[in-house]
Amino acid sequence: MKNNLSMEMQKLVGANTLRVIAYGVLAGALVLTAGCGKKEEEQTNLTLAIWDEAQLSVVQENVDAFNKEHEGKINVSVQQIPWDSYWTKLDASLETNEAPDVFWMNVYLTKYADHELLHSLDEYIEKDKLDLSVYASGRIKAFNYGDKQYALPKGLDTVVCALNKDIFQKYDVELPKEGWTWDDMRATADQLKSAIHEKGGSEYPIVMELDGQPSWINFLYQNGGYYLSEDGKTTGAALPESQDAIQQVVDLMDNGHMAPYEVLSESKGTDLFVSGQAGIVFVGSWKASVLEDSKLAQDGNVQLIQMPAMAKNNYCTMGGLGYVMSEKCKNKEAAWEFIRYISGEEAETHEAEKGIDIPAYLSAQDAYVKNFKNLDAQVFMEASKTGFPYPSNGNFDWTSFVDDSMQVAFAKKQSVKDALEEGAKKAQEVLDELYK
Repeated sequence: MKNNLSMEMQKLVGANTLRVIAYGVLAGALVLTAGCGKKEEEQTNLTLAIWDEAQLSVVQENVDAFNKEHEGKINVSVQQIPWDSYWTKLDASLETNEAPDVFWMNVYLTKYADHELLHSLDEYIEKDKLDLSVYASGRIKAFNYGDKQYALPKGLDTVVCALNKDIFQKYDVELPKEGWTWDDMRATADQLKSAIHEKGGSEYPIVMELDGQPSWINFLYQNGGYYLSEDGKTTGAALPESQDAIQQVVDLMDNGHMAPYEVLSESKGTDLFVSGQAGIVFVGSWKASVLEDSKLAQDGNVQLIQMPAMAKNNYCTMGGLGYVMSEKCKNKEAAWEFIRYISGEEAETHEAEKGIDIPAYLSAQDAYVKNFKNLDAQVFMEASKTGFPYPSNGNFDWTSFVDDSMQVAFAKKQSVKDALEEGAKKAQEVLDELYK
């Protein structure tokens, strides 16, 4: 009897032991499962492609700040590709899975958007309720194509006039005032011309760069014409308003109000100005440091002013860069997080403080202005409030015909009418072929 009871107890204990072991194994499995649930997410690695070596160190500082803030979650590495090979390498990479996740973009945006290589930012802008009015409106518009926003802007450039105060004082001519017109400019130039002639001087009343962006492209739009239609399919270089704008420039040269073409084709207008050879120059903000560092400005003799208004307005064309996202980016949420930061107030203010770019973020512009001791760079900022995007459809096969026709007109090798109509006809043939 005792032996039988002992056997039953052993069976009971054995069964309980098995239950305990089973419960232990199950509990352990639950612990392991819970541990897997708490495992940290893998870090997302992104690449940013830029081309300007001069901006690299400051851009890297902003990237480092972002990486520190997102340590263990997102890490961005910068690839600086020289301009000469930037687009070639970008094109090649976008055809594979090795494309940068985020990269700089300019007037070529339409080309990449048309080939569906860029990812629209609209869904993220809407989700985050991002206020785009914090940026210069012309730069937001520049990266909006087909009613889709493909980039957030980084920086911008504008065009204004610089006045040589020393020349105005020397020849006893009153300085122009804000709100002036081309009629006012002609009258001022005429006074300078007469006074310079009477005193045997050699300065020019007005000079300009012969390139389109700091000069004649602005004049086309200010007079009611245009370089390229908004849909990118038509050039307006031969419109009556455009012809009239260019004729007014030729007339300035003919009347001795502006340096002749032969002089402007040999020497940059800005160089003539800083060397004391001109009273007025149309100048892009990318030449701000040239003005700032000149002896003329150091002596307090450079004053900036908005361009004079033609028939329609005095608005200037604005260039600038933006940050786009590759359609092939594998983690678009992370890329958006980075784009928001690198084009945000903190990052753009840092770039402004370092003086590498005029920020498109309006509240950051004051930091850029403070870099200048000899110029009132705020004038460049004011021009950005009404500036319009540099006209481009991402294709430049047609532009040489228009650009060359302008030089022919300025050089008086043909009449303005004949030169512009011939150039516009050839350019339009390329555009029609492009969009047929």
